Amino acid sequence: MQIPWYVTALGAALVWGVHYPLVDHALKKLSLVSVLLLTALPIVVLGLFFHRTLAADYAVWTTLGTGTRARVLALALTSLLGSVLLFLSIAGKNATLASLIEISYPVFVALFAWLLFREIHINPSVIIGGLLVFAGVVMIVWNNP
Repeated sequence: MQIPWYVTALGAALVWGVHYPLVDHALKKLSLVSVLLLTALPIVVLGLFFHRTLAADYAVWTTLGTGTRARVLALALTSLLGSVLLFLSIAGKNATLASLIEISYPVFVALFAWLLFREIHINPSVIIGGLLVFAGVVMIVWNNP
């Protein structure tokens, strides 16, 4: 049985809803570097259980062109930078306000999907929703300097 995409997306939102306050709490006790490492630890441990998959992926990696490798490596850098910026915003204000601003990222997803891969994910409802999101961001920033 396959779980519908919108159920898993809502599940992710629920998990992030728990995760952000935990990050906020941890940053009040530990350094940014320690919190980053703690969030990465499960990924490293998970890797230990998937040696065959990782070996197969390495074999694919060796066949990739330079441009594709660069885009795949950019995944690691953008993940780290996004986490650092998010954690700094949480530490600078709080998890609720940081997450309400950060939720504007789908607009940038659509932009970069087109810029990087020429994929178009935009329709009128996406445009309207994106404008509403940015209106919300402006209201939040305006009232919470």
